[in-house]
Amino acid sequence: MIFIMPLVLVTVMALIQDAPFRDYQDLKFQVLFVDNDHDSLATTFQKNLSQAKNMELVSRVNGKSISSEEATTLVQSGAYKAAIILPEYATHSLNKKVKFGVSQLLANIGLGEEVKGKAPQDSVSIQLIFDPVTKSNFKLAITNAVEKIAANAQSKLIIESLKQQMAGMGTANKNQTVDFNNFLPVKEQQQTGTAMPVTNSVQHNVPAWTMFAMFLILFPLAGNFIKEREEGSMLRLLLIAASDFPVIAAKYFFYFFICLLQFALMMVIGILFLPKLGLPQLSLGTNYIGVFLTAVSVAFAATAFGLLVGVFFKTHHQALAFGSVSVVLLAAIGGVWVPTYVMPPLLQHISQFSPMAWGLEACNDLFLRNASTAVILPNLLKLCGFSLVLLLLSFFVYKTRNKA
Repeated sequence: MIFIMPLVLVTVMALIQDAPFRDYQDLKFQVLFVDNDHDSLATTFQKNLSQAKNMELVSRVNGKSISSEEATTLVQSGAYKAAIILPEYATHSLNKKVKFGVSQLLANIGLGEEVKGKAPQDSVSIQLIFDPVTKSNFKLAITNAVEKIAANAQSKLIIESLKQQMAGMGTANKNQTVDFNNFLPVKEQQQTGTAMPVTNSVQHNVPAWTMFAMFLILFPLAGNFIKEREEGSMLRLLLIAASDFPVIAAKYFFYFFICLLQFALMMVIGILFLPKLGLPQLSLGTNYIGVFLTAVSVAFAATAFGLLVGVFFKTHHQALAFGSVSVVLLAAIGGVWVPTYVMPPLLQHISQFSPMAWGLEACNDLFLRNASTAVILPNLLKLCGFSLVLLLLSFFVYKTRNKA
């Protein structure tokens, strides 16, 4: 239970959460494209959408072009994640609106005749249809891509219409071109030095379930303590040692080293085994001293918690019931199951009181942010303080009951 179960658990959870953590960034989804326009706007959309990394445009199903109704049915049935429907006369309608707007603009600044009539009232619009189970961030990505292409197409038509009308007045050269693209480019800031890993299922699940596995030391430690006390073995050991400290300290440090072994084994699994299953490789960063100090701090806390349960409860059933509920709750609010940043604000505040959250945050700082030891020191001090409080409480309970 101490070694095999956590290894199986972290492997299964990393595999299950791989796609959600990738958040569709590395996945390619088929998106239906229905072209009812058959004009330049449709060509522009097809060209730009085909370049999207997470999108594969499908305009023919089973070798046949599809209608708007067929596309709607296919998406609602779950066969495709989304559909983009370009209506009839979309290019023609857009051209009319652009020419009217440009003419009105020139007239307002005194460079053209007054425009008579009303603006075109065509109700042509691009339709987006999504599978009901599609995640909201994928919907947002598709919507943003379509809106960006539509905005670029409108801008180019406005510029072209403006050039044509100005050239007709003899105030501009029709063949003159001006590139309005990338006036304000957006560039991703690259990290300098060592490449920083990104969060994924492995970077979250390996340290998260390592915290959970280390706190499971509660069961064998408390069970062993209660069993020896019930059988009278503890009394004989105390008579031989003539002191409580060496007996309790020996048990504590034995299970402490078991926790360290758990930590090391889980890290090895993340580095060597999980990549063979097609998952990303675990990155430990470069601060190996910080990793060791984190492992020691979490091991101290987990073992102290187990010792207190073993000393406080009198029977296996009591210890098992409390241990199961407490470890699961500490894991749930500590960000083991899901990262704390996706929790509601109230739970994010409560998670600050879980020792598993302190250990996990230290691991994230080391593995993902390549933090120095000074950065993780507050969380390590919390773990050490938590351990000392529990150890003192354990000795107090033990002494009080022995006197009684």
